[in-house]
Amino acid sequence: MTFLEDLLNDLPELVGRMRHHDVRHLCLKNGADTLALTLAESSGQSLQIPHVAPPAKAESTPVPSPEMGVFRSNGLDENHPVRSGEIVGFVEAGPLRLPVTATADGTLGPALVGDGGVVGYHDVLFRIHPNG
Repeated sequence: MTFLEDLLNDLPELVGRMRHHDVRHLCLKNGADTLALTLAESSGQSLQIPHVAPPAKAESTPVPSPEMGVFRSNGLDENHPVRSGEIVGFVEAGPLRLPVTATADGTLGPALVGDGGVVGYHDVLFRIHPNG
């Protein structure tokens, strides 16, 4: 993994620490890679970082969150057959509603985050199990 990939995996924890210590802007640089974060003023609510379930079997394909925000279910049931690119949920990031799309053909596993749960960038929201 690269420096930025490692940081992005730890983004929810990093943002939580920034809020805890009232840090509003952070810029991290490692060679040619740079990550700059600017946080909006806190609304007085504390964010709960969801527990992400442990990875399922290796043959399943993860469906990551496209952005950090609030997960919204698309109403698809577990064991629903999906095709690569099909919308399986949404992530709300401010005024944006970003689609979460299936990353492979197969059968949709259960949502790993509840509807309305806060998610980080590339948190695994579902797993797709191969058919057969």
